[in-house]
Amino acid sequence: MTRASAGRLLQVVGIAHGAIGAVIYREVFADIGRGPVVGSVPDRGDRAAAFWFMAAAPTLWLGGRLLRSAEEHGDLPAQRAAGVVLAAVGAVGTAAMPKSGFPSLVGIGGVLLRRSLRSTGA
Repeated sequence: MTRASAGRLLQVVGIAHGAIGAVIYREVFADIGRGPVVGSVPDRGDRAAAFWFMAAAPTLWLGGRLLRSAEEHGDLPAQRAAGVVLAAVGAVGTAAMPKSGFPSLVGIGGVLLRRSLRSTGA
């Protein structure tokens, strides 16, 4: 039985994040699209929230792709670092926003840490 790729799971989280954001913020993006795009996102408010929510999607996907490469090449230090960061961000995010996708990051980070520590015998 082959184990699931944590990198692939993180890519799925990134795709889901983008799809969910497109639905949740569809009216905001429609409003942005009706006017000039340049300078259309202020520092705060609905537009800023929509922008930053969507900015996370490709970042998560890219992180997952890079993590897959680390998995494929046996780069345990990179996997361990990703595990620590994902678990920490997920834990803080879950505490701040319990009804969110942050628990998925805790799970993926935990899997990475467990795997990378087992592989080194630590």
